[in-house]
Amino acid sequence: MIDSLSIPSQKTNSRRQWLERLILLVVFLAGFGIRLLDFTDPPLEFHLTRQLRSALIARQVYLNLLPDVTEEQKAMATHTAALEVYEPPILETMVGGLYALLGGENIAIARTVNAFFWTLGGWFLFLLLRKRTNFLSFIGGLSLYFYLPFSVIASRSFQPDPWMVTWILATTWCSVRWSLCPTWKNAILTGLVAGMTVLVKGFAGLFVAPVLVSVVLCTLGIRKAVRNGQVWAMAGLSALPMLVYYLLLNPGRSGDFLSFWAGSLSGLIWTTNFYADWLAMLKGLLGLFTLTAALLGTLLSTKSIKTWLLPLWIGYGLFGLVFPYQFTTHEYYHLALIPIVAAGLVCLFDDLIPSILKQGLLWRVAMIGLLLAASGYNLYVSRSILLSRDYRAEPAAWQKIADAIPQGNSFVDLSSDYGMRLRYFGWRIAKLEWPTAADLNLLSLAGRDDLNTENYFEEKTAGADYFLITAFQELDSQPDLKAILQETYPLAASGDGYLIYDLKHPLSE
Repeated sequence: MIDSLSIPSQKTNSRRQWLERLILLVVFLAGFGIRLLDFTDPPLEFHLTRQLRSALIARQVYLNLLPDVTEEQKAMATHTAALEVYEPPILETMVGGLYALLGGENIAIARTVNAFFWTLGGWFLFLLLRKRTNFLSFIGGLSLYFYLPFSVIASRSFQPDPWMVTWILATTWCSVRWSLCPTWKNAILTGLVAGMTVLVKGFAGLFVAPVLVSVVLCTLGIRKAVRNGQVWAMAGLSALPMLVYYLLLNPGRSGDFLSFWAGSLSGLIWTTNFYADWLAMLKGLLGLFTLTAALLGTLLSTKSIKTWLLPLWIGYGLFGLVFPYQFTTHEYYHLALIPIVAAGLVCLFDDLIPSILKQGLLWRVAMIGLLLAASGYNLYVSRSILLSRDYRAEPAAWQKIADAIPQGNSFVDLSSDYGMRLRYFGWRIAKLEWPTAADLNLLSLAGRDDLNTENYFEEKTAGADYFLITAFQELDSQPDLKAILQETYPLAASGDGYLIYDLKHPLSE
Protein backbone atom coordinates (compact mmCIF):
# COMPACT_ATOMS: atom_id res chain seq x y z
CA MET A 1 0.00 0.00 0.00
CA ILE A 2 2.79 2.40 0.87
CA ASP A 3 4.60 1.68 -2.42
CA SER A 4 1.43 2.17 -4.48
CA LEU A 5 0.78 5.51 -2.82
CA SER A 6 4.34 6.69 -3.41
CA ILE A 7 4.17 6.25 -7.18
CA PRO A 8 1.72 9.11 -7.93
CA SER A 9 3.70 11.34 -5.58
CA GLN A 10 6.86 10.71 -7.56
CA LYS A 11 5.04 11.37 -10.83
CA THR A 12 3.63 14.59 -9.46
CA ASN A 13 7.07 15.74 -8.33
CA SER A 14 8.49 14.82 -11.72
CA ARG A 15 5.83 16.86 -13.56
CA ARG A 16 6.41 19.78 -11.22
CA GLN A 17 10.15 19.67 -11.82
CA TRP A 18 9.64 19.67 -15.59
CA LEU A 19 7.18 22.55 -15.34
CA GLU A 20 9.61 24.55 -13.21
CA ARG A 21 12.43 23.90 -15.68
CA LEU A 22 10.22 25.01 -18.55
CA ILE A 23 9.24 28.22 -16.75
CA LEU A 24 12.87 28.89 -15.88
CA LEU A 25 13.88 28.34 -19.51
CA VAL A 26 11.20 30.76 -20.73
CA VAL A 27 12.30 33.42 -18.23
CA PHE A 28 15.94 33.09 -19.29
CA LEU A 29 15.17 33.04 -23.02
CA ALA A 30 12.90 36.08 -22.73
CA GLY A 31 15.59 37.90 -20.73
CA PHE A 32 18.21 37.09 -23.36
CA GLY A 33 15.91 37.79 -26.30
CA ILE A 34 14.69 41.24 -25.24
CA ARG A 35 18.33 42.41 -25.20
CA LEU A 36 18.75 41.44 -28.85
CA LEU A 37 15.89 43.63 -30.03
CA ASP A 38 17.05 46.21 -32.58
CA PHE A 39 20.58 45.00 -31.97
CA THR A 40 22.10 46.26 -35.23
CA ASP A 41 21.40 49.90 -34.38
CA PRO A 42 24.59 51.93 -33.72
CA PRO A 43 25.52 51.94 -30.00
CA LEU A 44 24.13 55.38 -29.21
CA GLU A 45 21.06 54.60 -27.11
CA PHE A 46 22.85 54.52 -23.74
CA HIS A 47 25.98 56.43 -22.65
CA LEU A 48 27.28 56.57 -26.19
CA THR A 49 30.66 57.94 -25.10
CA ARG A 50 31.40 54.81 -23.09
CA GLN A 51 30.07 52.44 -25.73
CA LEU A 52 31.95 54.06 -28.61
CA ARG A 53 35.12 53.86 -26.56
CA SER A 54 34.78 50.07 -26.43
CA ALA A 55 33.72 49.96 -30.10
CA LEU A 56 36.86 51.82 -31.16
CA ILE A 57 39.10 49.40 -29.27
CA ALA A 58 37.27 46.39 -30.71
CA ARG A 59 37.62 47.83 -34.21
CA GLN A 60 41.36 48.26 -33.68
CA VAL A 61 41.69 44.62 -32.60
CA TYR A 62 39.59 43.47 -35.55
CA LEU A 63 41.50 45.39 -38.23
CA ASN A 64 44.85 44.30 -36.83
CA LEU A 65 43.76 40.67 -37.17
CA LEU A 66 42.89 40.96 -40.86
CA PRO A 67 45.67 40.05 -43.30
CA ASP A 68 44.39 42.18 -46.20
CA VAL A 69 44.18 45.50 -44.33
CA THR A 70 46.83 48.07 -45.19
CA GLU A 71 49.30 49.30 -42.62
CA GLU A 72 47.85 52.77 -43.04
CA GLN A 73 44.36 51.53 -42.11
CA LYS A 74 45.73 49.67 -39.11
CA ALA A 75 47.63 52.74 -37.99
CA MET A 76 44.50 54.88 -38.31
CA ALA A 77 42.46 52.36 -36.31
CA THR A 78 45.13 52.37 -33.62
CA HIS A 79 45.22 56.17 -33.65
CA THR A 80 41.44 56.56 -33.25
CA ALA A 81 41.43 53.97 -30.44
CA ALA A 82 44.22 55.75 -28.53
CA LEU A 83 42.23 56.68 -25.42
CA GLU A 84 42.92 56.61 -21.70
CA VAL A 85 43.20 53.02 -20.47
CA TYR A 86 41.90 52.35 -16.98
CA GLU A 87 41.10 48.64 -17.18
CA PRO A 88 42.47 45.94 -19.50
CA PRO A 89 40.40 45.75 -22.71
CA ILE A 90 39.51 42.08 -22.28
CA LEU A 91 35.91 42.36 -23.46
CA GLU A 92 36.84 44.58 -26.39
CA THR A 93 39.60 42.18 -27.46
CA MET A 94 37.15 39.30 -27.30
CA VAL A 95 34.60 41.17 -29.42
CA GLY A 96 37.27 42.24 -31.91
CA GLY A 97 38.32 38.61 -32.27
CA LEU A 98 34.69 37.62 -32.88
CA TYR A 99 34.43 40.32 -35.55
CA ALA A 100 37.32 38.67 -37.37
CA LEU A 101 35.97 35.16 -36.81
CA LEU A 102 32.43 35.98 -37.95
CA GLY A 103 33.42 38.06 -40.95
CA GLY A 104 32.93 41.72 -40.14
CA GLU A 105 32.55 44.55 -37.65
CA ASN A 106 29.00 44.35 -36.33
CA ILE A 107 27.78 45.93 -33.10
CA ALA A 108 25.20 43.14 -32.87
CA ILE A 109 28.04 40.81 -31.89
CA ALA A 110 29.01 43.02 -28.96
CA ARG A 111 25.39 43.26 -27.79
CA THR A 112 24.95 39.50 -28.05
CA VAL A 113 28.10 38.91 -25.98
CA ASN A 114 26.97 41.23 -23.20
CA ALA A 115 23.41 39.82 -23.30
CA PHE A 116 24.90 36.34 -22.92
CA PHE A 117 27.03 37.35 -19.95
CA TRP A 118 24.08 39.04 -18.25
CA THR A 119 22.06 35.85 -18.75
CA LEU A 120 24.95 33.86 -17.30
CA GLY A 121 24.83 36.20 -14.29
CA GLY A 122 21.18 35.22 -13.85
CA TRP A 123 22.28 31.59 -13.72
CA PHE A 124 24.76 32.31 -10.93
CA LEU A 125 21.98 34.14 -9.07
CA PHE A 126 19.86 31.02 -9.50
CA LEU A 127 22.64 28.84 -8.10
CA LEU A 128 22.99 31.13 -5.08
CA LEU A 129 19.28 31.04 -4.22
CA ARG A 130 17.80 27.82 -5.59
CA LYS A 131 18.19 25.67 -2.47
CA ARG A 132 17.30 28.40 -0.01
CA THR A 133 14.11 29.87 -1.49
CA ASN A 134 10.95 28.53 -3.11
CA PHE A 135 10.61 28.50 -6.89
CA LEU A 136 7.97 31.21 -7.31
CA SER A 137 9.94 33.57 -5.07
CA PHE A 138 12.99 33.13 -7.25
CA ILE A 139 11.03 33.69 -10.46
CA GLY A 140 9.68 36.96 -9.03
CA GLY A 141 13.16 38.29 -8.27
CA LEU A 142 14.67 36.93 -11.49
CA SER A 143 11.99 38.77 -13.47
CA LEU A 144 13.25 42.07 -12.10
CA TYR A 145 16.86 41.09 -12.84
CA PHE A 146 15.99 40.38 -16.48
CA TYR A 147 13.08 42.64 -17.36
CA LEU A 148 13.54 45.92 -15.49
CA PRO A 149 13.96 48.54 -18.28
CA PHE A 150 17.16 49.91 -16.77
CA SER A 151 18.54 46.37 -16.61
CA VAL A 152 17.64 45.68 -20.25
CA ILE A 153 19.08 48.90 -21.66
CA ALA A 154 22.24 49.06 -19.54
CA SER A 155 23.19 45.38 -19.52
CA ARG A 156 23.34 45.08 -23.31
CA SER A 157 25.50 48.19 -23.73
CA PHE A 158 29.00 47.67 -25.08
CA GLN A 159 31.17 48.28 -22.02
CA PRO A 160 32.79 46.12 -19.31
CA ASP A 161 30.25 46.89 -16.57
CA PRO A 162 27.58 44.28 -17.47
CA TRP A 163 29.98 41.40 -17.48
CA MET A 164 31.72 42.81 -14.38
CA VAL A 165 28.39 42.19 -12.63
CA THR A 166 28.41 38.61 -13.87
CA TRP A 167 31.93 38.11 -12.52
CA ILE A 168 30.86 39.53 -9.14
CA LEU A 169 28.01 37.00 -9.01
CA ALA A 170 30.38 34.22 -10.09
CA THR A 171 32.80 35.12 -7.30
CA THR A 172 29.98 35.19 -4.78
CA TRP A 173 28.79 31.74 -5.85
CA CYS A 174 32.33 30.32 -5.75
CA SER A 175 32.90 31.69 -2.23
CA VAL A 176 29.61 30.19 -1.00
CA ARG A 177 30.54 26.90 -2.64
CA TRP A 178 33.88 26.97 -0.83
CA SER A 179 32.15 27.67 2.51
CA LEU A 180 29.99 24.56 2.05
CA CYS A 181 32.96 22.44 0.97
CA PRO A 182 36.26 24.15 1.97
CA THR A 183 38.64 22.15 -0.23
CA TRP A 184 41.79 23.43 -1.91
CA LYS A 185 40.13 22.99 -5.30
CA ASN A 186 37.26 25.29 -4.35
CA ALA A 187 39.61 27.77 -2.68
CA ILE A 188 41.79 28.07 -5.79
CA LEU A 189 38.72 28.38 -8.02
CA THR A 190 37.35 31.15 -5.81
CA GLY A 191 40.66 33.02 -5.83
CA LEU A 192 41.05 32.76 -9.61
CA VAL A 193 37.49 33.93 -10.31
CA ALA A 194 37.82 36.78 -7.81
CA GLY A 195 41.11 37.81 -9.39
CA MET A 196 39.52 37.85 -12.83
CA THR A 197 36.60 39.87 -11.49
CA VAL A 198 38.83 42.63 -10.16
CA LEU A 199 40.97 42.54 -13.31
CA VAL A 200 37.90 43.08 -15.51
CA LYS A 201 37.20 46.29 -13.61
CA GLY A 202 38.96 47.43 -10.46
CA PHE A 203 35.68 48.80 -9.03
CA ALA A 204 34.56 45.19 -8.56
CA GLY A 205 36.98 44.88 -5.65
CA LEU A 206 34.64 47.02 -3.57
CA PHE A 207 32.03 44.26 -3.91
CA VAL A 208 34.27 41.20 -3.91
CA ALA A 209 36.31 42.07 -0.82
CA PRO A 210 33.34 42.39 1.61
CA VAL A 211 31.83 39.15 0.28
CA LEU A 212 35.04 37.14 0.69
CA VAL A 213 35.74 38.55 4.15
CA SER A 214 32.19 37.83 5.30
CA VAL A 215 32.08 34.29 3.92
CA VAL A 216 35.49 33.41 5.39
CA LEU A 217 34.68 34.82 8.85
CA CYS A 218 31.25 33.18 8.96
CA THR A 219 32.77 29.86 7.92
CA LEU A 220 35.94 29.72 10.03
CA GLY A 221 35.95 32.62 12.45
CA ILE A 222 38.81 35.09 12.63
CA ARG A 223 41.27 32.88 14.59
CA LYS A 224 41.03 29.91 12.25
CA ALA A 225 40.91 32.14 9.21
CA VAL A 226 44.27 33.80 9.83
CA ARG A 227 45.91 30.36 10.17
CA ASN A 228 44.19 28.80 7.17
CA GLY A 229 46.29 28.31 4.04
CA GLN A 230 43.26 28.23 1.77
CA VAL A 231 42.21 31.67 2.96
CA TRP A 232 45.62 33.13 2.19
CA ALA A 233 45.60 31.43 -1.21
CA MET A 234 42.23 32.98 -2.03
CA ALA A 235 43.42 36.39 -0.89
CA GLY A 236 46.63 36.18 -2.91
CA LEU A 237 44.97 34.95 -6.09
CA SER A 238 42.27 37.62 -5.74
CA ALA A 239 44.71 40.50 -5.37
CA LEU A 240 47.57 39.42 -7.66
CA PRO A 241 46.03 40.30 -11.09
CA MET A 242 44.92 43.71 -9.82
CA LEU A 243 48.32 44.47 -8.31
CA VAL A 244 50.17 43.45 -11.45
CA TYR A 245 47.99 45.41 -13.87
CA TYR A 246 46.93 48.47 -11.90
CA LEU A 247 50.10 49.02 -9.89
CA LEU A 248 52.84 47.67 -12.15
CA LEU A 249 51.61 47.83 -15.76
CA ASN A 250 49.32 50.86 -15.58
CA PRO A 251 50.16 52.83 -12.42
CA GLY A 252 50.03 56.33 -13.89
CA ARG A 253 46.55 56.12 -15.39
CA SER A 254 45.12 54.33 -12.37
CA GLY A 255 46.66 56.84 -9.98
CA ASP A 256 45.41 59.82 -11.98
CA PHE A 257 41.91 58.36 -12.11
CA LEU A 258 41.74 57.77 -8.37
CA SER A 259 43.34 61.12 -7.60
CA PHE A 260 40.77 63.10 -9.57
CA TRP A 261 37.55 61.10 -9.39
CA ALA A 262 37.94 59.75 -5.85
CA GLY A 263 40.30 62.27 -4.26
CA SER A 264 39.36 65.67 -5.66
CA LEU A 265 35.63 64.99 -5.47
CA SER A 266 35.53 63.19 -2.12
CA GLY A 267 34.12 66.29 -0.43
CA LEU A 268 30.76 65.64 -2.11
CA ILE A 269 29.96 62.93 0.42
CA TRP A 270 29.68 65.60 3.13
CA THR A 271 26.90 67.43 1.30
CA THR A 272 23.19 66.68 1.56
CA ASN A 273 22.77 67.27 -2.18
CA PHE A 274 24.88 64.19 -2.91
CA TYR A 275 22.55 61.86 -1.01
CA ALA A 276 19.46 63.56 -2.42
CA ASP A 277 20.82 63.11 -5.95
CA TRP A 278 21.73 59.50 -5.17
CA LEU A 279 18.16 58.76 -4.05
CA ALA A 280 16.79 60.61 -7.07
CA MET A 281 18.92 58.42 -9.33
CA LEU A 282 17.64 55.26 -7.62
CA LYS A 283 14.06 56.48 -7.82
CA GLY A 284 14.39 56.87 -11.57
CA LEU A 285 16.16 53.55 -12.14
CA LEU A 286 14.35 51.26 -9.71
CA GLY A 287 11.69 53.09 -7.76
CA LEU A 288 12.11 53.73 -4.06
CA PHE A 289 9.39 51.22 -3.17
CA THR A 290 11.30 48.44 -4.96
CA LEU A 291 14.50 49.48 -3.20
CA THR A 292 12.77 49.50 0.21
CA ALA A 293 11.19 46.11 -0.45
CA ALA A 294 14.60 44.66 -1.38
CA LEU A 295 16.18 46.02 1.80
CA LEU A 296 13.34 44.57 3.86
CA GLY A 297 13.77 41.23 2.12
CA THR A 298 17.48 41.29 2.93
CA LEU A 299 16.68 41.78 6.62
CA LEU A 300 14.23 38.86 6.48
CA SER A 301 16.62 36.55 4.64
CA THR A 302 18.19 33.46 6.18
CA LYS A 303 21.62 33.61 7.79
CA SER A 304 23.22 31.75 4.89
CA ILE A 305 21.95 34.36 2.40
CA LYS A 306 22.80 37.31 4.64
CA THR A 307 26.40 36.06 4.65
CA TRP A 308 26.87 37.20 1.05
CA LEU A 309 23.90 39.52 0.38
CA LEU A 310 24.64 42.05 3.13
CA PRO A 311 28.29 42.41 1.99
CA LEU A 312 27.06 43.13 -1.54
CA TRP A 313 24.92 45.97 -0.16
CA ILE A 314 27.97 47.21 1.74
CA GLY A 315 30.05 47.05 -1.44
CA TYR A 316 27.45 49.09 -3.30
CA GLY A 317 27.49 51.71 -0.55
CA LEU A 318 31.29 51.87 -0.59
CA PHE A 319 31.20 52.26 -4.35
CA GLY A 320 29.02 55.34 -4.00
CA LEU A 321 31.17 56.90 -1.29
CA VAL A 322 34.42 56.34 -3.18
CA PHE A 323 33.11 57.69 -6.51
CA PRO A 324 30.41 60.18 -5.49
CA TYR A 325 30.30 62.25 -8.67
CA GLN A 326 29.76 59.32 -11.05
CA PHE A 327 27.12 57.84 -8.76
CA THR A 328 24.87 60.81 -9.37
CA THR A 329 25.62 61.26 -13.08
CA HIS A 330 26.29 57.79 -14.55
CA GLU A 331 23.42 55.29 -14.45
CA TYR A 332 25.60 52.31 -15.28
CA TYR A 333 27.50 52.75 -12.01
CA HIS A 334 24.36 51.32 -10.39
CA LEU A 335 24.21 48.22 -12.59
CA ALA A 336 25.59 45.95 -9.85
CA LEU A 337 22.61 46.92 -7.69
CA ILE A 338 20.21 45.02 -9.98
CA PRO A 339 21.10 41.47 -8.79
CA ILE A 340 21.35 42.71 -5.19
CA VAL A 341 17.82 44.10 -5.32
CA ALA A 342 16.60 40.99 -7.15
CA ALA A 343 18.02 38.75 -4.39
CA GLY A 344 16.42 40.95 -1.71
CA LEU A 345 13.04 40.69 -3.43
CA VAL A 346 13.39 36.90 -3.64
CA CYS A 347 13.85 36.79 0.13
CA LEU A 348 10.82 39.04 0.68
CA PHE A 349 8.69 36.93 -1.66
CA ASP A 350 9.88 33.85 0.21
CA ASP A 351 7.97 35.06 3.26
CA LEU A 352 4.92 36.34 1.38
CA ILE A 353 4.24 33.73 -1.29
CA PRO A 354 3.84 30.68 0.99
CA SER A 355 1.08 32.57 2.86
CA ILE A 356 -0.71 33.30 -0.43
CA LEU A 357 -0.36 29.69 -1.59
CA LYS A 358 -2.25 28.56 1.50
CA GLN A 359 -5.28 30.57 0.38
CA GLY A 360 -7.89 29.66 -2.22
CA LEU A 361 -7.31 29.05 -5.91
CA LEU A 362 -8.56 32.52 -6.86
CA TRP A 363 -5.87 34.25 -4.79
CA ARG A 364 -3.14 31.99 -6.09
CA VAL A 365 -4.19 32.75 -9.66
CA ALA A 366 -4.26 36.47 -8.78
CA MET A 367 -0.71 36.28 -7.44
CA ILE A 368 0.58 34.59 -10.60
CA GLY A 369 -1.33 37.13 -12.66
CA LEU A 370 0.37 40.00 -10.84
CA LEU A 371 3.81 38.52 -11.48
CA LEU A 372 3.01 38.03 -15.16
CA ALA A 373 1.55 41.53 -15.48
CA ALA A 374 4.61 43.14 -13.85
CA SER A 375 6.98 41.17 -16.09
CA GLY A 376 4.91 41.90 -19.19
CA TYR A 377 4.79 45.61 -18.41
CA ASN A 378 8.55 45.82 -17.92
CA LEU A 379 9.15 43.93 -21.16
CA TYR A 380 6.78 46.26 -23.02
CA VAL A 381 8.48 49.38 -21.64
CA SER A 382 11.91 47.97 -22.50
CA ARG A 383 10.77 47.19 -26.03
CA SER A 384 9.30 50.67 -26.44
CA ILE A 385 12.52 52.33 -25.31
CA LEU A 386 14.65 50.24 -27.66
CA LEU A 387 12.42 50.93 -30.66
CA SER A 388 11.71 54.59 -29.91
CA ARG A 389 14.87 55.87 -31.61
CA ASP A 390 16.59 54.86 -34.83
CA TYR A 391 20.28 55.81 -35.05
CA ARG A 392 21.05 54.26 -38.43
CA ALA A 393 21.38 57.66 -40.11
CA GLU A 394 24.04 58.83 -37.64
CA PRO A 395 27.13 57.24 -39.26
CA ALA A 396 26.55 58.98 -42.60
CA ALA A 397 25.83 62.30 -40.88
CA TRP A 398 29.07 62.21 -38.93
CA GLN A 399 31.03 61.12 -41.98
CA LYS A 400 29.67 64.22 -43.73
CA ILE A 401 30.88 66.42 -40.88
CA ALA A 402 34.29 64.75 -41.03
CA ASP A 403 34.48 65.41 -44.78
CA ALA A 404 33.69 69.10 -44.20
CA ILE A 405 36.95 69.50 -42.29
CA PRO A 406 39.83 69.71 -44.80
CA GLN A 407 42.18 66.75 -44.52
CA GLY A 408 45.56 67.47 -42.97
CA ASN A 409 44.20 70.33 -40.86
CA SER A 410 43.91 70.27 -37.08
CA PHE A 411 40.80 71.40 -35.27
CA VAL A 412 39.30 72.00 -31.84
CA ASP A 413 35.90 70.47 -31.18
CA LEU A 414 32.98 71.40 -28.93
CA SER A 415 30.60 68.46 -28.81
CA SER A 416 28.33 66.68 -26.38
CA ASP A 417 30.22 63.38 -26.66
CA TYR A 418 33.91 64.38 -26.46
CA GLY A 419 34.20 63.88 -30.21
CA MET A 420 33.53 60.15 -30.00
CA ARG A 421 31.00 59.96 -32.86
CA LEU A 422 33.31 61.93 -35.11
CA ARG A 423 36.18 59.66 -34.07
CA TYR A 424 34.25 56.41 -34.62
CA PHE A 425 32.09 57.19 -37.65
CA GLY A 426 34.25 59.87 -39.30
CA TRP A 427 37.75 58.66 -38.37
CA ARG A 428 38.74 62.21 -37.34
CA ILE A 429 40.28 63.27 -34.02
CA ALA A 430 40.28 66.78 -32.65
CA LYS A 431 43.43 68.44 -31.40
CA LEU A 432 41.46 69.32 -28.28
CA GLU A 433 37.96 68.69 -26.95
CA TRP A 434 36.69 72.00 -25.62
CA PRO A 435 35.15 71.53 -22.14
CA THR A 436 31.36 71.42 -21.92
CA ALA A 437 29.30 73.20 -19.27
CA ALA A 438 29.22 69.93 -17.30
CA ASP A 439 33.01 69.70 -17.49
CA LEU A 440 33.37 73.25 -16.21
CA ASN A 441 31.03 72.43 -13.35
CA LEU A 442 33.07 69.32 -12.58
CA LEU A 443 36.28 71.33 -12.49
CA SER A 444 34.59 73.75 -10.11
CA LEU A 445 33.55 70.90 -7.80
CA ALA A 446 37.14 69.64 -7.86
CA GLY A 447 38.41 73.11 -6.88
CA ARG A 448 39.74 73.99 -10.33
CA ASP A 449 37.41 76.81 -11.35
CA ASP A 450 39.99 79.42 -12.33
CA LEU A 451 39.48 79.03 -16.09
CA ASN A 452 39.81 82.26 -18.04
CA THR A 453 38.04 81.68 -21.35
CA GLU A 454 40.08 84.13 -23.42
CA ASN A 455 43.46 82.90 -22.15
CA TYR A 456 42.39 79.27 -22.35
CA PHE A 457 41.16 79.77 -25.92
CA GLU A 458 44.41 81.38 -27.01
CA GLU A 459 46.47 78.62 -25.40
CA LYS A 460 44.48 75.63 -26.61
CA THR A 461 43.77 76.76 -30.15
CA ALA A 462 47.41 77.61 -30.87
CA GLY A 463 48.33 75.71 -34.02
CA ALA A 464 44.74 74.67 -34.75
CA ASP A 465 43.20 75.50 -38.13
CA TYR A 466 39.48 75.18 -37.37
CA PHE A 467 36.99 75.17 -34.50
CA LEU A 468 34.18 72.67 -34.94
CA ILE A 469 30.84 73.10 -33.16
CA THR A 470 28.41 70.15 -33.08
CA ALA A 471 26.68 71.00 -29.79
CA PHE A 472 24.84 74.30 -30.26
CA GLN A 473 23.33 74.25 -26.77
CA GLU A 474 26.81 73.99 -25.31
CA LEU A 475 27.91 76.98 -27.34
CA ASP A 476 24.92 78.99 -26.08
CA SER A 477 25.76 78.05 -22.48
CA GLN A 478 29.27 79.54 -22.87
CA PRO A 479 28.67 83.14 -24.05
CA ASP A 480 32.34 84.12 -23.73
CA LEU A 481 33.40 81.40 -26.14
CA LYS A 482 30.53 82.22 -28.48
CA ALA A 483 31.52 85.88 -28.57
CA ILE A 484 35.17 85.05 -29.32
CA LEU A 485 34.24 82.81 -32.25
CA GLN A 486 31.52 84.99 -33.78
CA GLU A 487 33.35 88.28 -33.38
CA THR A 488 36.87 87.16 -34.30
CA TYR A 489 36.70 84.32 -36.82
CA PRO A 490 34.81 83.72 -40.07
CA LEU A 491 32.53 80.78 -40.65
CA ALA A 492 34.32 78.34 -42.96
CA ALA A 493 31.47 75.87 -43.36
CA SER A 494 28.10 75.00 -41.90
CA GLY A 495 25.50 72.32 -42.33
CA ASP A 496 22.91 70.21 -40.58
CA GLY A 497 24.20 69.97 -37.01
CA TYR A 498 27.58 71.64 -37.33
CA LEU A 499 29.48 74.93 -37.65
CA ILE A 500 33.16 75.25 -38.58
CA TYR A 501 35.06 78.44 -37.78
CA ASP A 502 38.28 79.29 -39.61
CA LEU A 503 40.98 80.00 -37.01
CA LYS A 504 43.68 80.67 -39.63
CA HIS A 505 42.11 83.83 -40.99
CA PRO A 506 40.76 86.09 -38.21
CA LEU A 507 38.27 88.76 -39.25
CA SER A 508 40.69 91.49 -38.17
CA GLU A 509 42.97 90.52 -41.03
